[in-house]
Amino acid sequence: MNPPVYHSSTILFPTYKDYLNAANGESIYDVINDGVARDYSYSNVGTPTVHYLSNALAEIEGSGQALIYPSGLFALTFAILTFTKAGSHVLIQDNSYYRLKRFAENELPKRGIEVTFYDPTQDITDLIQSNTSLIMIETPGSVAFEISNVEHIVKVAKERGIVTVCDNSWATPLLFKPLDYGIDVALYAVTKYLAGHSDLLMGAIIAEGEIFKLLYESYKNYGVTIQSHDCYLAHRGLRTLHTRMKRHQNTAMEVAKWLEKHSKIKKVLYPALPSHPQHELWKSYFKGASGTFSIALDREYSCEELSCMVDHMKVFSIGASWGGCDSLILPIDRRSMSRSVMNSDYGGSFIRIFCGLEDPEDLISDLNVALARLPCLNTKTGRVKHETERITA
Repeated sequence: MNPPVYHSSTILFPTYKDYLNAANGESIYDVINDGVARDYSYSNVGTPTVHYLSNALAEIEGSGQALIYPSGLFALTFAILTFTKAGSHVLIQDNSYYRLKRFAENELPKRGIEVTFYDPTQDITDLIQSNTSLIMIETPGSVAFEISNVEHIVKVAKERGIVTVCDNSWATPLLFKPLDYGIDVALYAVTKYLAGHSDLLMGAIIAEGEIFKLLYESYKNYGVTIQSHDCYLAHRGLRTLHTRMKRHQNTAMEVAKWLEKHSKIKKVLYPALPSHPQHELWKSYFKGASGTFSIALDREYSCEELSCMVDHMKVFSIGASWGGCDSLILPIDRRSMSRSVMNSDYGGSFIRIFCGLEDPEDLISDLNVALARLPCLNTKTGRVKHETERITA
């Protein structure tokens, strides 16, 4: 029923010929052969448990082969290092995961790699340089949920022989398949929806052909390893992915619609809502939505005021990730957001919300009480009071 967990560093062979065959890519495991000349001679290139998971991920994606990494960030940074060298130029969305931006700003210049951060909602043609080797995409962005024009980016990249990598963690392969749109590499933080239980860190990359071979060679050369037990947990999560994603979407839609009507919410940034500025573009690419979105409050609140709102919630917990069973909430520093958001009229403080598997009525009740703890401004007197206080005219 379940693939066993292999805890072993060393693989034994009955003959030297068997060892050589394994080193040259002849699988000795009871797993599906994915057609790639992998090295099966030692566990640092994967135990049977690891290969079971990589085959399952590729099957869900519908094409390509998968490699497993110790974290989503590791997969992101590793992809950049694989397709760049000293003198290269990289395009990275300015709404990308902030740890990826930190890596790009702090580490890539040391390696002689130039970085340009681009607005995912704009034409990128004029940003391409003669030495551009890689374009990183994250759609939607995980803070303001901008949707990238994937077809435009891929067209520009293909014309110039540039590799494209898409972080598809928000949608998972169930809702969007990057490789179907000509993107070279689909990338996932398995930590989130794919594993689904907030109990492991893992990343994955799925690609095909020469692109996969380049990734796999780097994978072996750098000695990337992943623990078998973590792969077992991730494989377990895949079995309920379809059911969980349906629940996440239904709950998030119900909560988002309620928030749109709240007096202290200026904007709900959820691509599945018709009010989202790129709703039609989202529908053209995605089969559905997950359970993560952001809200812009009616005005800018202080850190203390935001703490008063989120510190005492009954169902939501404060946490930076998403994709597990339990709902999370987190105020977002506007300085970490894209230029398009910084220059927008959204105005107020941003809060990211992840709707887990709890009852949506419980989540709405929790948010209603939390929003009531935010002070409100009496437009007649200019005085700030909490809604729980009596405001006299």
